[in-house]
Amino acid sequence: MLTLLNILLVVPAIALLVVTVVLAAEIVASFGETPPPPPRARGRIGVVIPAHNERDIVAATVAAVRADLRDIDRIIVVADNCDDDTAALAGPAGADAIERQDRTQCGKGYALQFGVDHLRHDPPETVVFIDADCRPAPGAILRIAERAAFLQRPVQALYLMNPPGDSDAKSAVSAFAWLLMNRVRMAGLQKLSGATRLTGAGMAFPWALIKDVALGVDEIVEDLALTIAMVEAGAPPFLDLGAHVTSELASTEKGAATQRARWEWGSLRMAVRKVPALFSRGLKGDGKALALAFDIAVPPLTVLGAALASTLVLAAIAGLAGSIGPLRLVSWSTFLFVLSVGVAWAAYGREVLPVAALKSVGGYILGKARVYGADGRKSASRWTRTERGDGE
Repeated sequence: MLTLLNILLVVPAIALLVVTVVLAAEIVASFGETPPPPPRARGRIGVVIPAHNERDIVAATVAAVRADLRDIDRIIVVADNCDDDTAALAGPAGADAIERQDRTQCGKGYALQFGVDHLRHDPPETVVFIDADCRPAPGAILRIAERAAFLQRPVQALYLMNPPGDSDAKSAVSAFAWLLMNRVRMAGLQKLSGATRLTGAGMAFPWALIKDVALGVDEIVEDLALTIAMVEAGAPPFLDLGAHVTSELASTEKGAATQRARWEWGSLRMAVRKVPALFSRGLKGDGKALALAFDIAVPPLTVLGAALASTLVLAAIAGLAGSIGPLRLVSWSTFLFVLSVGVAWAAYGREVLPVAALKSVGGYILGKARVYGADGRKSASRWTRTERGDGE
């Protein structure tokens, strides 16, 4: 009986130790930043902005993007399955507005494909994707476009989520979780492997690279699918920490749950589907694919923390029966998890998540019940627009 208990606990204990070591390694490596490549005299830039019922913000986004561009550059707003006047408001702000209506193919990937196809008759040198609800910092669009032209690889801006002005402390916890993934872990992954993830907004591609990529796919996490496609194509993304793009977290509980469910469920499904093939590719000599496989295998922090806690309890019970090995493994994993996340918070997150807001971590974790319950699974089974405020 003891041997069987050991086998049942040792396998998950080893798996948890591996993913926790990967998490810790990325956090430690994030302190050694990769210097950005030099800019290159760039040709024309085409910016594609997918927008679904974004009448309240699309003009401001277009204006912010236009400030970085020249007259010969183009901004394409794809008004995707809109029921409002998004397209009518995008044009006067300085964009070419095109409308797409297809209720059978919903999702950001289809909108991006529609925009790229629209550019084919007069293609730019570089294409930039940015969401309608995002704001690029001054110079960010130009910076990532120039570096993508130099590297002939995708370049990802630092994309962060800010709590809305009237948010509670749980939004600060969520903002820190985004920071940990998009700033800390992605920078660490790049330092370790020379590649990083794409995050869906604020990303630039050489035209020769993006023109033949199938963007119109039914993926909830299209950014992660595109990351894998780029790594497999031998053009791994580069993270430019000097170019900033920001957006706001949802201001309602329902919107926040939808936002998190789409990412977390989508990431878990992608890991199950894609990690084995990436590992296989990595074992054949592709180090970037191997590093990405390990990175994707790390589950969302709440899932990892819950797995560590539950396995620790079971291992402690087994320890009372004399099976000490699993308890030692999980104890080390738990210690490493708490230490590494604590270091990341101390180094990067105290402004986003002040000490006074730490008391809301428990409420944030309890709120994940909605993400992983029936509502979360349902919203993550298809593309769902994030509810940003009352009545939206």
